[in-house]
Amino acid sequence: MKRIFGKLLIAFGACVICGVLYLNYTTSKINNKMVEDYKETIITSDIKNDEYNLGDVIGVLNIPKIDLEVAIKRGIDNEILKDAVGHFENTSMPGEYGNFAVAGHRAYTSNKFFSNLDELQVGDEINVLSGNEEFKYKVNNIEVVTPDKVDVVDSTDKNKKEITLVTCTPKYIGSHRLIVKGEYIK
Repeated sequence: MKRIFGKLLIAFGACVICGVLYLNYTTSKINNKMVEDYKETIITSDIKNDEYNLGDVIGVLNIPKIDLEVAIKRGIDNEILKDAVGHFENTSMPGEYGNFAVAGHRAYTSNKFFSNLDELQVGDEINVLSGNEEFKYKVNNIEVVTPDKVDVVDSTDKNKKEITLVTCTPKYIGSHRLIVKGEYIK
């Protein structure tokens, strides 16, 4: 009886691992398709971003230091954050004056979205492709705050172009928010 129970536990564990791997694969595949579709559509035309029918994808976030390239969608609800990062809709758009704020989940089972955001340092580069323009930002502040500190997405200076990236921290717990802020450089 113990042998049968042991084999069942091993089989169950294998199923769980396969399920997690499958979910990571499909999420990655969905995001890669969104990024490629966006780039193809935007780069091959001179039309403005909002004239395309790209669903809710408004751009692509690229952070070279952590090898991240992910689609940015409008909104920050769980359905959006499942396969992309999300733009806080009451904040500025990329390249505009004010603060362009983006939220993303940390995936604890793979190198996905904002999993490695804590590896960024002041001076690192953040790039955003939106429309047919690329906007470059440089990290100038990193902090950890409590979840109720929602003013971190507000613009600190309406005469500056800023970006704020938000995710849960520490890994596996998520009791606080990691905030990475950047200033527009070109």
